[in-house]
Amino acid sequence: MVAPGWAVQQALYQTLAAHPPLRAAVTGIFDYVPRKQALPYITVGEAVETDWSAKDFSGREHRLSVHVWSGYRGMAEAKDLLGLVDEALEHMPAALDGHRLVSLRFLSARVMVDAEEEVRHGIADYRARTVRE
Repeated sequence: MVAPGWAVQQALYQTLAAHPPLRAAVTGIFDYVPRKQALPYITVGEAVETDWSAKDFSGREHRLSVHVWSGYRGMAEAKDLLGLVDEALEHMPAALDGHRLVSLRFLSARVMVDAEEEVRHGIADYRARTVRE
């Protein structure tokens, strides 16, 4: 059994990578972005884990971020990519390595101009809850 945060991150990455429309729209999905990676791409971002246990189960709550990076001049491509991320995560499996996904909820999304002005950066935040099997 792996740590709950790692189990969720693996499932998140595998779910995104297995979604054909998303894979067709980006140059890659990364935890670590290679140098000079062509746009658009996706990164698995920040994760915060807190206790979500009760008397009869051991659980965790995970706050997750998925980032999209686009070179399109407007916000449309980044927003479309965030939509594809959301669509893909509807299919995240409940069975994780030693844990079970109880719920996955969309919390918020935003798109902004990155420090490099020609890059648009979108961030989608989710809340996942897991229990130990």
